Amino acid sequence: MKIGSRVILLIFIIFIAGIFYWALFAPKEDISERIHKTLEEQEKRADLAFKDVLFEEVVAGVKYWQLMAKSAMVNKSVGIATLKDSRGTFFKNGKEVLRFRSPIALWDMKKKEILLDRPLGYDVKLEDKISILLKTLKNSNLSVFNLSEIYKNGAGYWFRANNLSWKLANQKLVCTGGIILNKGEVTGYAQRLEGDVALEKVMLQGNPKIIINRAQTYPITVEASVFEVISPQDTILAKGNPRIYWGEAKIWSGDLKYLQTDKILYLSGKVKINYKDIQAWGDSAQYLTDENKVILQGQARAVQGENKLSGEKVSVSLEEEKISILGKGKVIITEEELKKE
Repeated sequence: MKIGSRVILLIFIIFIAGIFYWALFAPKEDISERIHKTLEEQEKRADLAFKDVLFEEVVAGVKYWQLMAKSAMVNKSVGIATLKDSRGTFFKNGKEVLRFRSPIALWDMKKKEILLDRPLGYDVKLEDKISILLKTLKNSNLSVFNLSEIYKNGAGYWFRANNLSWKLANQKLVCTGGIILNKGEVTGYAQRLEGDVALEKVMLQGNPKIIINRAQTYPITVEASVFEVISPQDTILAKGNPRIYWGEAKIWSGDLKYLQTDKILYLSGKVKINYKDIQAWGDSAQYLTDENKVILQGQARAVQGENKLSGEKVSVSLEEEKISILGKGKVIITEEELKKE
């Protein structure tokens, strides 16, 4: 390859790399900033102004949302409406599921998108209880989402967010920035939340992690690329290199699922445990969070110092720092360990 061609190729590679870097790290416009910036522009260029107005999105006879405001301005040329002191409802399968209040809302009629600034949202079942629940909310700069610990108990969900957006294209709610999600003993942290309008399926992205809080001992921390919280099944899925931390213990697996009703973490795809002088492996495992015990299965084996175990199932007690075999297996114990006995 000629020198000139190499230079051109190098420049092209640097250019493409620069585009990717910009896409990943360039500062994104905050939803709240976009709303307030649009509001300022609307006050100068609005074509229409309304008092006590009602808007709604109906497509092919299906109502998706309804939005009321004490005042609103509409710019017909750009197809944007800004609303102050707004209240609204999102619908799912023709039923009211989510009520919300927002000091300022923006409706982009062309993009079929709604943006809400500092909204309060709640399950329609909590209409009579939301004022009491709000008193339990601590002052925070973060967006806080609260889900029912057990879905079938029907307690409902509610949140106070810094921002929220919704698009007809995917009918998903999106919140960005610092996020906390509470679901019983589980607390999730992320930079991005996406879910349906009933918050039955929620995705946590952007350096997400969940913490399973336990009484009188270390919490269990799980990290992964993405978490999916499926409320009707009281299940949390971790995708993308999930890792578990408890004190000094670290556990790796290919896939991870937490069943909240059983208080069990199900691990699969080559599980490995590293904890002080204990190392253990298996094709799958169950982490019994109440007992803080991991039961490995499928070519299960464990090593603690010079002692080695292998068999159908191997148990690792993190609390007691012990390994043991369940069912048929092979045990190798050193002389030194026998003398201790």
